[in-house]
Amino acid sequence: MKHKYSSEKDAFKHYFSGTKRQVESELARLISNLSELNLHPQIEYAVMSKGKRLRPILVILSAQSIGRNRDDFMSLALAFELVHTATLIHDDIVDQDEIRRGKPTLHKKWSLKDAILAGDALIALSINLASKYGETIIKTVAKCALELCEGEHMDINPSLKTATEESYFKMIERKTASIFRDAAYCGALVGGGTTSEALSLSKYGENLGIAYQLRDDLLDLKSSIESIPKLKTRRISLPLIHLYEKSDLKRRAQLENDLFGEEQNCSPVVAKRVGRMLLESGSVAYCKRRLAEYAQKSFDSLKPLKENAYKSYLIQMMDFLDL
Repeated sequence: MKHKYSSEKDAFKHYFSGTKRQVESELARLISNLSELNLHPQIEYAVMSKGKRLRPILVILSAQSIGRNRDDFMSLALAFELVHTATLIHDDIVDQDEIRRGKPTLHKKWSLKDAILAGDALIALSINLASKYGETIIKTVAKCALELCEGEHMDINPSLKTATEESYFKMIERKTASIFRDAAYCGALVGGGTTSEALSLSKYGENLGIAYQLRDDLLDLKSSIESIPKLKTRRISLPLIHLYEKSDLKRRAQLENDLFGEEQNCSPVVAKRVGRMLLESGSVAYCKRRLAEYAQKSFDSLKPLKENAYKSYLIQMMDFLDL
């Protein structure tokens, strides 16, 4: 869904970069106030690593689209970033990943115990930040953290034999989309939005999160065809589910062995073969169609909102993420 005009695009880039800088400045100030904690180095390392800061920006942008000044809800924006960071720490442990954003993962730089405790500490800090906004907000943040855990658990020990499109979307709704949904919803609430406005932004965030995950699926597979960093993670994605359903028994057995077997046989030759099958079967094209579907749903969810610059920025967010 493209809505690009040069002046609007430039205005959004300026807004996004400025808001990101403010979020990172506030994060740095927050972390500096935790210097007495033994876990301070680990928390600082995790929180101040490079990232898009999409979730806190979504909180801020949603609230501003309703009409509230951003200083009133920066703590809430930080709360969502800390929950997100905690899940990344724990996901890296579960997935046994060694690199995150070009740096050693926290459990590789320090230890498994340090990483688990740092993630736990970030969740506690997040709840503390959200508590100033009242019961509804704190319950929503806590529920979001629970859904993220549930989504990650659904993604453990994946199997092409049992994976379905329905189970995949249930998983990404929890693992990825829930935090986008609740960031937008809580932003609307603290921005003083009506129930209708909050629900519209909630739907926007959820559909944006699903589209964002589908985009990641496509990017992972594109890079995998060349250097196979992602096929080795045994991650189920929509293109792989579609390919498996379109394959005969022989090809299914080969896919299971290549991508999810006891011995990971995903050599460059295998990766290119799988990539070719994904293209020839129409699985990549199918995923692109579903991505476009959810991007359109996200756009349509904004229609009830009043026209203003920040609503325009919410639309520009989809272009920024190349949805």
